[in-house]
Formats: sequence, C-alpha cells, structure tokens
Amino acid sequence: MIKNTGAVVMGKHAFEMGQPDSYAVDYEFQVPIFVLTHTPPKKHPKETDTLKFTFVTDGIESAILQAKKAAGNKDIQVIGGASTIQQCLNAGLCDQLHVDIVPILLGKGLRLFENIHTDKIKFEKIKIEELTHIRTSLILKVIK
Repeated sequence: MIKNTGAVVMGKHAFEMGQPDSYAVDYEFQVPIFVLTHTPPKKHPKETDTLKFTFVTDGIESAILQAKKAAGNKDIQVIGGASTIQQCLNAGLCDQLHVDIVPILLGKGLRLFENIHTDKIKFEKIKIEELTHIRTSLILKVIK
C-alpha cells in the first residue's frame, strides 16, 4: 500500500496527533500531504524532497483534487478521523474504506458511520482480517 501511494489527504486532528516536524523523518508516507484545516499552523512543519505539506482551507473536494494532481497515477490515502472520512464519503470521493477496529480503552470518539448519506452510499465487504485478539481490520468497497 505504501509504495502505491502518491499523496495523502489528512484531517487536521490526525495531523496534530503526531509531532508535525517528525513526519519528515519517520512517517511511512513520504509523499505530498494535504491537510484539511480551517486555520493553517503558524509554523510550517519540516519537509523533505518528497514529503511536502499543503494546508487546504477550502474543503475535501479541493484537497482530493490537489492530491490527485500530485499523485499522478498512484493511489491517494485519506487519513483522518470520522469527520474527514464522512466528508469524503458524502462527497462521493472514496472508492474503498479500510477500517481498523480497536476496542476503546479510554475516552470517547466520534461515530464513523454517523452523518453518512446512506441513501446514496452502499458498502460491500471485501475482506476481514483478524490481526490480533484486540484488533480487526475491515475493508469495504464503496458502491456509488
């Protein structure tokens, strides 16, 4: 998956979960990254020759369009929380959804399948993998 990825679209919260300057050193996707945000950070994170950050303030459609141009004929990975994935699904911009299901140990979260236009989107199960006794991976094809 990593070598077939040409660009990443990332939600702001996913971006902020890590130390932004560390992405240039040890992030698995060393490709252009398009971060969805209302407000770009004051300090631009470190970059490399292949990993460049673009902060997109005009929505998921713009982020995906810019990522497609950067990726060429390679795949685009959308990495984010529920809000980012919901926006992508509702705009009809997602072909496949890979969900890792991990039991919640602490805190709360957003429900991934809330706020989805289920009258326009259907899913078809492609594969389920039991990765460990506490983690399952579910891969769904999005049928538009």
